[in-house]
Amino acid sequence: MSNTNGIALAVKFYRKQIGIAPLGWALTVTGISGILETLPILLSLPLIRTLFLSADDVSLGAIHVSLLAYVLGLLLLLLLRLTIGIYSQYLNASTRINLLAQFRNSATESERNEHRTVYGKSIQSINFLLVGWSQFLPGLLFTTVGILLFPVFGAIIFSIVLVWFLPLRQLKRIQDRTHEKVSELQTSLDEDSSKTNRWRDTRYKAAKLDSYNKNLREFIIISTLVISLFIAHRLEVSFTGSTLLVVLMLLRGMQQLFTSYIMAQQVTALRGFLKKTAH
Repeated sequence: MSNTNGIALAVKFYRKQIGIAPLGWALTVTGISGILETLPILLSLPLIRTLFLSADDVSLGAIHVSLLAYVLGLLLLLLLRLTIGIYSQYLNASTRINLLAQFRNSATESERNEHRTVYGKSIQSINFLLVGWSQFLPGLLFTTVGILLFPVFGAIIFSIVLVWFLPLRQLKRIQDRTHEKVSELQTSLDEDSSKTNRWRDTRYKAAKLDSYNKNLREFIIISTLVISLFIAHRLEVSFTGSTLLVVLMLLRGMQQLFTSYIMAQQVTALRGFLKKTAH
């Protein structure tokens, strides 16, 4: 990765710090938490289907589980999700609190005044990095599994996503340049207050681009799903009871991948500050 890559700079910043959990452990915990965030939702669907059909067991493809055992297993999974989710959230927050406390204790007053914004924004990138990873890992997992289980429908979805890639890539480039300019102007405001209006206007533009990016998620994902279902119907692709679960798995996977993309954009927006802490 280039040293101008926001995610690479955030990882480098994290690894430079002392007195916090190793990055590998933080990524493992948040990744598992992200997977367990979605898994109970998907596994509740066969239960709902079973209850509507008044069946005695839950069908997961060729696997059949008694209703009582399935409900108990799902409740245990939810309890595990709750435990790891709480720990993951606390780990993320405590890491940032420790770093802020270390900065306040080790830096002189003049250093705090000079570097408060830069260091604070760099610490903020850790939150975006971990949250993004907690969505990227399960998103990649569920999307890949969904495509493997239903390759025809997965190929249709993937083809439509490729069409979306070009405008999103262009929007990302504009967004990256705008946030880079915001970072440059913000770090020089104390020295030259005449740049305040330029900073404000550039910040407005960045906020507008952020709002486009965040609110495009549901539009792109749902429209992709609807168009894919229509094309699959026209091609007379066969849908069975189990494929509904796979379709929802693909939907959830795409949602989490897009959320991780938004978090990556947030990290990129802080690249200017991360560059300063890299030296």
